[in-house]
Amino acid sequence: MIVKFSSHGKGKASGVLNYLLKEKGSDGTLVPRKHAKVLYGDPVLTEHLIDTTVHKSKYKSGYLSFSERADEISEDDKKRIMQEFEKVIFCGLEPDQYDILWVEHADKDIDDNNPVGRLELNFVIPCQELRTGKSFQPYYEPADQRRVNAWKNIVNAEVKTIRGESLSDPNDPKRQRLVNPYNSHAPRPSPFNINSYLKKQSDEDDKTIQHPKSRRDLEEALKRRLLLESQRGVVINRQSLLTTLSRWGLNVNRSNSETSVSVKHEDLKDKNGRVMSVRLTGGMFAKNYRGIEFKPYIQEINSNTYYSEPNKTHRSQLEKMNLEEGIKIKAQYHQERYKEATLPEPLAIQKAKVTNSVEEAVDPKGAEQLKSYTPSFRR
Repeated sequence: MIVKFSSHGKGKASGVLNYLLKEKGSDGTLVPRKHAKVLYGDPVLTEHLIDTTVHKSKYKSGYLSFSERADEISEDDKKRIMQEFEKVIFCGLEPDQYDILWVEHADKDIDDNNPVGRLELNFVIPCQELRTGKSFQPYYEPADQRRVNAWKNIVNAEVKTIRGESLSDPNDPKRQRLVNPYNSHAPRPSPFNINSYLKKQSDEDDKTIQHPKSRRDLEEALKRRLLLESQRGVVINRQSLLTTLSRWGLNVNRSNSETSVSVKHEDLKDKNGRVMSVRLTGGMFAKNYRGIEFKPYIQEINSNTYYSEPNKTHRSQLEKMNLEEGIKIKAQYHQERYKEATLPEPLAIQKAKVTNSVEEAVDPKGAEQLKSYTPSFRR
């Protein structure tokens, strides 16, 4: 399981809610999204809170993405994961001080043999503390990443599938890739196979790197060419990668980042004439990248070491310490920021028209089952 937070969050609620709950039908109109269901929360309430807030940041959204399929994880464990995530994000706050909507997606990687797709637990959080009306920032990477990562690693180690197997661990050396072949900015075709990469395609990518038409074109061309250079033994570490990028005429910045490299090309400018950056992520862009560690036999050795009992015990102790310390610090911050909060008056919300049937939703806070409605979002 991995945790991802979106950079969006300043527009109307209809954008994110339509994505989570709707899809285009055959006639182009929005219809209920297949393999999507509300697990907890009320979309009407969440939409109201987002669209009426006065703060610049309206909401924070993201997802917990699993390699396992939605029917491979029990409903009780889904509930537990959602509950524990809320404790990590809303440290020191009472349930009436925040709102969160949880939507399950199970439409990834569906095929004839697997009618149920991979599990995604999507969340939307209005950026407002509900008692005081003050702005609320659910996640700020420099302050919150260590705490959230520690929780993620603990869940991956402790939660089991319905068959008793551990969740897939993204930190397992055998799962490390030079470039993620499945994300939205992966080199095409996806998944990309370097062994079918022809010289003609390589020459075309060289031209794209010299005169890119868009940031996406440049990113995909760079990743394909760097994979080829890695296979040739030219790019073997961070320094040789930076040297190659400079040799191709790119300006490299943020070269001290632990997990990524950013480059600029003079042909790519925004509407104000400023040169835009392209951020490159993946195993080969990490600061400690060593090409030999991505050889299958080396990954197998490193994976066995990773799962040895002494290492597992050490990681568990370290993650629990980081999580406990992080929660304590964040709870103190929240309690200080919202210390004047008093119990609120009942919130009057005008009911939106409901176009879809009512679904039963599981309440991860332990309340009785509640009714969740899918509102008729703006189109």
